[in-house]
Parts: sequence; structure tokens; C-alpha cells
Amino acid sequence: MHLFDDIIKELKELINQKTEKGWVRQLDYIPDLTWPKAGQRNIILQSDVGIELGHPRDEALSFIQWTHTASLVKNNGISLIGPDLIESEKDRIPFGKIVFVGVEGFDENNCYDRHSEMELTRFNLSLNGYMIRAASQYMKEWSRVSAEALKKGFSLSILGSGQINALKKLEYVTSAEVLFITASSEDVRDLREYGNRAMQRINALKKMTQEMDLDCSNCDYQEVCNEVDDLRSMRSSLHKKIIN
Repeated sequence: MHLFDDIIKELKELINQKTEKGWVRQLDYIPDLTWPKAGQRNIILQSDVGIELGHPRDEALSFIQWTHTASLVKNNGISLIGPDLIESEKDRIPFGKIVFVGVEGFDENNCYDRHSEMELTRFNLSLNGYMIRAASQYMKEWSRVSAEALKKGFSLSILGSGQINALKKLEYVTSAEVLFITASSEDVRDLREYGNRAMQRINALKKMTQEMDLDCSNCDYQEVCNEVDDLRSMRSSLHKKIIN
């Protein structure tokens, strides 16, 4: 399936442009991550916070896209626009996280469930000193890193590696890449339109595959389905199954 290919290509072009201007750097991927696990309890109180990412008062963006086109995902790539955690002079920063995933075997019967499963990997990272405080359907992710973890070297390289490793434990994931944005609220906000387009497609997918609502006449996602070949093909396939 190629549900997000056009969005991924546009994002990659934007990243390339920013790279040419020297605004993007590559972080190390750590395949054998040895950062201590959090255990069952990993609550970080306000008094223990070293830095907060994507606080409700700051700009935040987080979304995931997948593709069957292997060339669109730089396997194990971790990119950063802005300062790493220890480099920030603030204890609260805007935060963007865009995840690209190479997959195989996706179809109209499993793609939404698998998308949801990939989304949930962020809650299962179990990194000591790192806690997701809240995540929502509005593509926002608010997390905390403890002061102690920062002193011990916790970084976006560790966070990105943890995310990639968690995704690659799923049998249908062939590659994964993460882009972090911490430069400014404006830099995070500039990427929201891409997230909005991706979310519209996921919502349309959910309506078709989970709610089994194929009535286009009263659907809020009629326009996006008309623009995306994969969604039209899925609707046709599901409609045939219902008739038969």
C-alpha cells in the first residue's frame, strides 16, 4: 500500500532542503540500546523534571506514516532539527516527532489495526527517566525527561533508537526512521499540515474498516478519498465483500 507515499515524498524533499541549509543533523542510531529499563513504575514528578517536551503551552506534533516503498525510509535514520536535550537552555521545549516506517503485507483487512499497533509502541519504550505524560488524537505528544536522566546522558539519539527498536520488533516492519524537531514552535507548526493530511487518511481508513461505513454521500472524508487512490480501491474492495 502507498497511502502516505506522496506526503512522505514531500516531507523528505523539505528535509533535504533544510539539510542543504545546514539545519538538519544526523544522530547516532544505537541498535543494542543499553539504557536502563524503566520497570513498571516510571513516574516523573514536576520536582524531578529536567526537561519537558511538547508541553500543552508549547507547540507539539507527533504522527506516524508507513509505506511499502522501501526507498522512502532511511532505515535506522534519526534526524534532528534544533538542539538536543542537553543542549537546550530551557526546561520546556516545543517538540515534533515524525516517524517513517517501511512495512510489508498491509491490506484493507489489517492496515488500520497495524497502524494502531505501531502507534502504541511509543508507550512501551520503558526508558528509565523518560515518561510520556499525555498523547492525543490531535497528533500531540507531551513527555518528560528527569534531571537525573539528563545528567546521565539521555538524548534524542536514545529516544529515537528506542522507538526504532520497538517498531522493528513487529513482524511486518522492515525499516524505521525518526525525525525530531526542537528548533522552535514555528518549525514544529510548519509541519502540521502534513500531519493533518496523514490523520485525515487514517480517520477515513478507520471509518471504512472499523466502522464499516461506506456511505460516501454523508461522509466527512469524501474529498480525501477522492484524492487518494488507495482509499478508493479499499472502499471498492470492501463494498464488494459486503455485497457478496
